[in-house]
Amino acid sequence: MDKIALRSTVNLIDKGSPALFEEPDPDFASQALPGQMGLAEVLLRNDPDNPELLELAAEAFNGYAFLFLEQAQPERAKRFYLRGRDYGLRLLARKRALSRLASLELDAFQAALAHAKPADAPGLFWAGFGWAGAINLSKDSPESLAELPKAAALMTRVEQLAPDYHFAGADLFFGAYYASRPAILGGDLRKAKSYFEDARRRTAGKYLMAYVLEARYFAVAAQDRDLFSSLLDKVAQEPAGQLPDARLTDEVAKRQAADLKEKINDLF
Repeated sequence: MDKIALRSTVNLIDKGSPALFEEPDPDFASQALPGQMGLAEVLLRNDPDNPELLELAAEAFNGYAFLFLEQAQPERAKRFYLRGRDYGLRLLARKRALSRLASLELDAFQAALAHAKPADAPGLFWAGFGWAGAINLSKDSPESLAELPKAAALMTRVEQLAPDYHFAGADLFFGAYYASRPAILGGDLRKAKSYFEDARRRTAGKYLMAYVLEARYFAVAAQDRDLFSSLLDKVAQEPAGQLPDARLTDEVAKRQAADLKEKINDLF
């Protein structure tokens, strides 16, 4: 009976969670989201393999780190990214072939990912997102940087299996990935530009965070001041929430675009 009651609660949370990502007030969302994250963790204590709860926790911890912590509290963001990563890995671990990913060397890691199917896209994406987010905030740690190929491998599998998942998130990942790395370490501005273009195409140009990421990573790396300004102006001018579940991210994108615009003389 306890398990039935718990799963009924999970069903209500799962159906209601999109409402938070449709929230137009980022300040309200930043205060409300931790409560949802805490509830998910409490419920997972009693049903640790529940896929809906694991996906919810993976998305919530990663989303909170990205939207609200990374700029102002990077050390705290890193911890939240790792918790989001671990929930994504636990979601994948429900499939035996994907159950020991964190302990595998890169070749075995990539071989195991070959067993992933389109239904595994949420676990793949959020594990890769959190892993890469934490690594990006640990650039002084060789041990962390050495794990970046695993995050990239997870995102490559998302790109292969479900390229539209989470607003073409894999394309945005690789756009930032290739733009932010020096050429000697595999950076490639042409590839970065192509990935950002693919992300805009997949979302019909309606996902505003895509423009912010392209400005922050590609335009800065290319030292294209005009492109940087035009991308951020686009974010300021477009209405938020043109895509379902994107309203909150779009509103945060508008704030981040305004912050970046004020730093233009420092970046160029």
